[in-house]
Amino acid sequence: MLRLLTATLRSGGGKCWSCFGAPRGVIGRATRIDPARRSTANTSFLLNTKPHQPLRTVMTQTTKSTSPIPLIIDTDPGVDDVLAILLALASPDEVAVKAITLTFGNTTLDHAYANVLRTGAVLHRHLADPSTSDAVRQRYRAFSADAEPIVVASGSTQPLEGKMFTASYFHGRDGLSGVHWLPDDPFPVPKQAIAPLAPSDKHAADVILDTIRQHPPHTVRIAALGPLTNLAAAFRKDPETFAKVGGISVMGGAFDVPGNTSPVAEFNWYADPYSVRVLIDEAPRHSALQGRRLPVQVLALDITSDHTVPYSKLVKSTYETPQDAPKAASHLERFIGTFLTHPRAFTNNMVAPEEFHPDKHDLFQAHDPLAVAHAIFAPLSATASTDGNGWKHTPRRFQIETNGDLTRGFCVVDRRFTGNGSSRKTGGNRAEDAEKELHTIDNVDAPVHRKMHEVDESQIGLVDEVTGTPGTEWFSKMFLERIGL
Repeated sequence: MLRLLTATLRSGGGKCWSCFGAPRGVIGRATRIDPARRSTANTSFLLNTKPHQPLRTVMTQTTKSTSPIPLIIDTDPGVDDVLAILLALASPDEVAVKAITLTFGNTTLDHAYANVLRTGAVLHRHLADPSTSDAVRQRYRAFSADAEPIVVASGSTQPLEGKMFTASYFHGRDGLSGVHWLPDDPFPVPKQAIAPLAPSDKHAADVILDTIRQHPPHTVRIAALGPLTNLAAAFRKDPETFAKVGGISVMGGAFDVPGNTSPVAEFNWYADPYSVRVLIDEAPRHSALQGRRLPVQVLALDITSDHTVPYSKLVKSTYETPQDAPKAASHLERFIGTFLTHPRAFTNNMVAPEEFHPDKHDLFQAHDPLAVAHAIFAPLSATASTDGNGWKHTPRRFQIETNGDLTRGFCVVDRRFTGNGSSRKTGGNRAEDAEKELHTIDNVDAPVHRKMHEVDESQIGLVDEVTGTPGTEWFSKMFLERIGL
């Protein structure tokens, strides 16, 4: 997500709930919820037994599923989250959005929940407008009253440990540039969710687990757009079920580039580094993973920052400047243009006026939409590799700093030589190793360097980093066309 420089402490905008409580938010919820139908996707799978691979399955070469991939969007909306949700809803041939699970992050949980319902109401008005083209209606055909329900569930209100931060400095206190407080409330939150959105009183972690159970193993994909607290909670609650997830497209982290919240940390992983550690360090050690790792594919700032869309293509109309709006401006265009006003100003003000050039600086960094694009288009273990369709992945090993005063959320990559013949283990700390085993002398007649107990840690701290996409031009064009701009 597009977050820069600093994170601010949560203030106002709701009550403080426990991390695993399910708040009611600021509006009444519809309680109707139909059980999600089971996927008809092909269930003929082979276990991938190649070394150093995540726990996942691969489809046979002779049979190929044509059903949309069941998708969970775990999110903290957030301006780019809303755009990412729209992209997923406009891609019914590739994915079927089964649930939108919410967490703190860009804003507090009550506003995150309200923003999903607000977006649903705007999209409903947009599709009901006679001026909306049939092509756009067809693209959003999965968002209709008679479509499969999309469960909406609130989750974590704070990180697993440590202080709670939000990115209100960029997204606004309500997550959408303050649209909640606009005069005359042009984008109201409906008193009851617009179908197919189906609010649930279950915690987001339970909804994630339910969705995985309702589909064949290793067929459900998760697009994780916010702090990973809900996913860590789901894993800890039922590791055996969570281990059956098909893929997790994660927007987070900064490996070889500066951070966007602190000098070294990207916001999502700054907000809850402990949950990252659960998924990359704790999970591979659990018996449920059978010595493997979760199928985590990370879209870090290293690649998301390069995938931009000109603000001029996104902001065609705003509520604040109706006199400048095109006569044919749609409900969706006004909504998007309005909630992008603050991020646009924030981004452009980072550049000195004498250096500013629209083609170079007036650009929306589509962090979350790129993660959803990965969930839509990248292969879901259709072969032994996740590469394909223009997407490339590279194994990346790291650990994450959880409580450093200056380095919270920092991805610690061991850049020392650890090749063949080296005695240094990746990520090892010689001082700690010496304290534990190497230089303790119990018997002066025994060798100083005793043989240590061998522990297979090859999967610890290992993820698939997304290092290639079909291209920045492809992404920008696809994104604008899909969401209808």
